[in-house]
Amino acid sequence: MTLKIKRYPFYVGITTLIVTIVVILTGLFLWISHRESKAAAIQMADRLFSEINEKVLERYESELESVAVLVGTAARMPAMATLPVGGGMSYPGLPLMLEALSYYGYLFSLYTGYNDGSFIQVVAVRDKAELRRLFDAPVGTAYVLRSISVDADGNLKQRWHFLNRQRQITGTRADLDPGYDPRVRPWFLRAQEEEAAFFTEPYIYSSTKLPGITCAEKLIYGDGVFGADITLNRFAISLERQKVSDNGMLFLFDRAGRIIAHPTQDPIRAGKNETLSILTGAESDDPRVRAIVAEYQGNPVDRLNRTLEMQIDGVAYLVRSTALNAALRFDQILASVAPVSDFTGHIRRMQQRVFLFSGLVLLVLLPLSLLVSRKILGSLTQLELESRKIRRRDFSKSVLHDSSVKEIHSLTQAFILMKSTIRDYTARLIQAKQDIERLFTAVTELIAGTIDAKSPYTGGHCKRVPEVARMLATAAHASKAGPFADFRMASEDQWREFNVAAWLHDCGKLTTPEYVVDKATKLETIYNRIHEIRMRFEVLLRDAEIDACRQRLAGGADEATLAAELEKVRKQIAEDFAFVAECNVGGEVMADEKIDRLERIAALTWTRHLDDRLGISQDEATLKNRQPAATLPVVEHLLADKPEHIIPRTDPDPFDGNTHGFNMIVPENQYNLGELYNLSIRKGTLSTEDRFKINEHIIQTILMLKRLPFPDNMKHVPDIAGSHHETMIGTGYPRGLKKEEMSVPARIMAIADIFEALTAADRPYKKPKTVSEALRIMSTMRNDQHIDADLFDLFLKSEVYRDYAEQFLDPGQIDRVDISQYLSTEVMEVEH
Repeated sequence: MTLKIKRYPFYVGITTLIVTIVVILTGLFLWISHRESKAAAIQMADRLFSEINEKVLERYESELESVAVLVGTAARMPAMATLPVGGGMSYPGLPLMLEALSYYGYLFSLYTGYNDGSFIQVVAVRDKAELRRLFDAPVGTAYVLRSISVDADGNLKQRWHFLNRQRQITGTRADLDPGYDPRVRPWFLRAQEEEAAFFTEPYIYSSTKLPGITCAEKLIYGDGVFGADITLNRFAISLERQKVSDNGMLFLFDRAGRIIAHPTQDPIRAGKNETLSILTGAESDDPRVRAIVAEYQGNPVDRLNRTLEMQIDGVAYLVRSTALNAALRFDQILASVAPVSDFTGHIRRMQQRVFLFSGLVLLVLLPLSLLVSRKILGSLTQLELESRKIRRRDFSKSVLHDSSVKEIHSLTQAFILMKSTIRDYTARLIQAKQDIERLFTAVTELIAGTIDAKSPYTGGHCKRVPEVARMLATAAHASKAGPFADFRMASEDQWREFNVAAWLHDCGKLTTPEYVVDKATKLETIYNRIHEIRMRFEVLLRDAEIDACRQRLAGGADEATLAAELEKVRKQIAEDFAFVAECNVGGEVMADEKIDRLERIAALTWTRHLDDRLGISQDEATLKNRQPAATLPVVEHLLADKPEHIIPRTDPDPFDGNTHGFNMIVPENQYNLGELYNLSIRKGTLSTEDRFKINEHIIQTILMLKRLPFPDNMKHVPDIAGSHHETMIGTGYPRGLKKEEMSVPARIMAIADIFEALTAADRPYKKPKTVSEALRIMSTMRNDQHIDADLFDLFLKSEVYRDYAEQFLDPGQIDRVDISQYLSTEVMEVEH
């Protein structure tokens, strides 16, 4: 017979526990508040003031630092050295100035003044009525563009344009602020003496008569100064919005005691000659300001960053003063002030209520808490121990103690079920993870195999590079001493990340056309265009023979002379074609005399009688139709660079915004198929456009991999895979990285890629190198700092090259190697 255990709601136990805690905290509160209510209020005020001051100063300093960074960046931009022309709309720095004003709402204006008196300024009106009135600007004005530039007569002319939010001109003025000369402004004069961005003392702006400050810096690449304005009312508005307490406030003053910003009182008075008269603390109508500034000036060191109690007109106040970051060179102090009563009044009232209530609560709850806590403590402790086991991923079966509390009983049963479910789910999850990893590995290897199969010029490159990379990484991981003593790839995730990067290091080659990669001759595209040129030589030969026959028929010419002349022409045509064909092969360097001869041959002409726009594709027709068709018959050069040979770049931004720091020079055109242009290639068969298209594969590799949502444990795959064409001194591509900017796995990939490429036997365009030949070439690259010297030494000393050769190279390539010839000088000196 099963005993029926009486169960009751769990809330009884929870309520008892909570009440017990409340009683204890109440007693502590009464005791503490009775003794230290005022100290608690000061501490509370100290935290509040500290947080408020820190928040306000952080906002001020962030704004000022942002302005300083903006000014410093603009001053280092070559485009800012360009003088404004006309109305300034073509000024190269204008987009930056507009974007900065749009982004930083606290900026009033940005401008550049030049040593010749030229000036360009953009004021952020933001369609505010009070600012529009200053410039008499039309409704909808977002920006005011002011330029002073040299006109056609060599005189400085000032122009004002009003721009809407779409940055279109909606109006102009020419009579604002006449006679303005930036060279005599205080910010311009001081910039000649400063080495970095600085902030001026407050002064009156010339065109608006508003008070404000300026951050300025001298241009690095030109004779001028870049500046940014912030009006002083920006600080006052911010202080007014920040609430300290019911009767508290914030104000800003400098170390000289002048009031810079006050939430209710305007301390700024315009003086003569665009100077400012600023109220001092002693002149303020606010007694709090007078007392706080006087106290600070009497003892400035002890009054900063501390919350102090002050008696002002018989009222106790709490005050905290905090200085702005000295690095900003903006020497001001923020003061927070509030009556002590704002922080202690509620404490006194609460003490009275809590004291009365706590006695009653203690009498009722203490006996009950003792009874209930004994009931629930055992089962809860057991459940807590089980939760720890789950955190340790220990899902072994356990026997849990039951409880007479209904909710704890239900919780125990649910806990047992949850633990069993988690155990089963974890097993399935692990299996699913393994299946996904196997699938991902298979897809990765499938992509690499596709790249290798795409062109015989890459062969099994993507399959073999991971092997040699893994061998070298293993050697580095196993190092106990030397440069890689601290290098470890200790986790399975690190090896998986490295393996995926190795397999996908050339995935960008999927975007490279085969006919570019496989370009065996200079005139080759999807076919070798030397055949077209040979037919033109054939036409020249036929024309010469026809001309000779006509002279015979006309009579009067010596037969032997005609035959000799024809034979001479035949020989010259044959020699010229043979020379062109030799140039097409690209086997030798094209010297200047060869290019001169090529140009002479290209100047020869032949006559075309048929329309070359018949039977062509739509793309070819589009290229040819950029020029009108010639009237037939037409005389054309034997070798030509025609407009239709230029294939424009369809993607003007192959770097996809270049957020990854690519520094490769992008050719203007996608391809240039010009016959003379390609035949004149100095070395090899690739033009500048062809070479960029091939090298672009590494850019595409990085872009493709960056788009994949790799988890955190594989986030370095794009950087490892995309750095194998970089060098140790920043001369590589696509980002010009240096050794210290690349991880060890990334530098390993470079050595693996080069060694495999040199020894590969499945590439039709070259004979594979022997092991010693490959190591000799790589040692030269090491000397030129193209590859990591330490890794190459490890590659030699650990005999990774030999392990790889025995598995993947033909026996004929494996020759005797004396690594002492290839080790770096430092290693040789240590070993001897």
